[in-house]
Amino acid sequence: MNGDAADGIQQDYFALEGNIGGHSERLLKDLPARVSQSSVRFDFTRAGKIDSMGLTLLLRCFKEIRETKNAEILVEGLTPMHSTLFRMTGVFLLASMVETKRGARTNAPPSFG
Repeated sequence: MNGDAADGIQQDYFALEGNIGGHSERLLKDLPARVSQSSVRFDFTRAGKIDSMGLTLLLRCFKEIRETKNAEILVEGLTPMHSTLFRMTGVFLLASMVETKRGARTNAPPSFG
């Protein structure tokens, strides 16, 4: 799902919903193939709990996007718990956080997840 970033740069946008865990494997494994822009934004505003398997799958997904697409990865809508988990597990070595108001609705493309 493509969208325009605030600064006019084309980027892919994926909104994740619900809990992220082992059941998310197929979704996160297939997602890198859908990336077509040099910037990718992941919206966690509607994401729930992220378990250890979910973190592992996100790391693999982000790593593949960085390595195969050479794309910048941005994350937004993180809860304080998500931020802590991402810091502790190294997600922020692959992705940068974009400050947004959690729960705020945007005119973003339909959800993916």
